[in-house]
Amino acid sequence: MAKVKFDVYEEVTAQIVAALELGVKPWECPWEKDAAGMPLRSTGEAYRGINSLLLSLKAWEKGYKSATWMTFNQAKNFGGKVKKGEKSALVVKYGTFEKEAEGAADDQTITCGYLKSYRVFNAEQIEGIDELFPVREAAKPLDTRPIEHLSHMSANMIEALGVEYGEGGSRAFYSPSLDMVQMPEISSFHDAERFYATLFHELIHATGHADRCDRTTEKKGAKFGNAAYAKEELCAEIGSAMLGMQVGFKPGHTED
Repeated sequence: MAKVKFDVYEEVTAQIVAALELGVKPWECPWEKDAAGMPLRSTGEAYRGINSLLLSLKAWEKGYKSATWMTFNQAKNFGGKVKKGEKSALVVKYGTFEKEAEGAADDQTITCGYLKSYRVFNAEQIEGIDELFPVREAAKPLDTRPIEHLSHMSANMIEALGVEYGEGGSRAFYSPSLDMVQMPEISSFHDAERFYATLFHELIHATGHADRCDRTTEKKGAKFGNAAYAKEELCAEIGSAMLGMQVGFKPGHTED
């Protein structure tokens, strides 16, 4: 019987779809619900991109309080042992390589991307490493976090991007033609976290400008409800959630 090839892209998609079917929207930071915060490598370095989403979702699902994840061999090197029956979590690595362009002369090469997977365990799934990786204390209630920090963070983002910014009116949007983010006044939001989550969402849209990450090709022909529009909105919402995770709140301003 032929062995079925493992498809990393399909597996990542399947995990997110499975969460959606359970009524969980992973880009709305479900990891805040009594789970650990930003997922960390055994070195203390934070995971980035889709890995932070996948591991945070797994931590929320299993109720892990530890933010640390590591491979089987890393656990062994720390003197630990994975508990019997524990299941690993998927993480992925993206990279690039050069290959010869087909039909090209003079040995021209093109840059191609690749995605491969490996498996990790949460520190709570491993025996013998409690002293090295203690479970950190529960986060303080969200309403105790200083708004000044969020204000400084968003102001620094606006300055770094070089995007125009304005407040007023009843709409929140990013205008590609003006390269401008427009927000309603903060007093019109139910709470400050929702204001900043919405602002982060619009600033992620601004990263797609031609002078930045240049998602103009992907957004070409985007209209409300079509695939190109949905892809960009998903990008902005996941980006907003990742920023929200770093400052400790759940960006839940988008209900659907």
